[in-house]
Amino acid sequence: MGPPSKARYPLGVVVHRLHKIVSVLSIVCATALMWSDTAIKWWTNIVNFFLRVNLDATTSVMNNRPSGDADLHAVIWGACAVLVVLACTTHRKRFNALALLATWTIFVEITQPWFTDLRARQVSDLVGNVVGIGIVVAFLQLMHMRKSVAK
Repeated sequence: MGPPSKARYPLGVVVHRLHKIVSVLSIVCATALMWSDTAIKWWTNIVNFFLRVNLDATTSVMNNRPSGDADLHAVIWGACAVLVVLACTTHRKRFNALALLATWTIFVEITQPWFTDLRARQVSDLVGNVVGIGIVVAFLQLMHMRKSVAK
């Protein structure tokens, strides 16, 4: 076989650092997207595509869908929240990181008009941010409670 590996860091440490890097990059990208005017155009194109492709399946849903892009906010910040959870090692760190992320999304939403021409502060976007992160927090709490019961 060969001599044992002289790796500087074990694989687990490298993966954990990658999780942190990906988490931070996702938040930076989401912030840049929220502070740009292209997000509205992209989301409108995606919604229009699904309306054309699945007209029968999407008509009733889209007729009842509120206007705006709160659903996009929920998806984007929810995905960031999942990556934050993966990057943190303890329940307390995860919960604190998600609280910080929620605070950051409020800051991003409040400062949107400073960086864009088309976007404005919207309560529905704030609700979307909180719903996306809230779903992850609820799932995290359920998993933590399940672990506590299993012990």
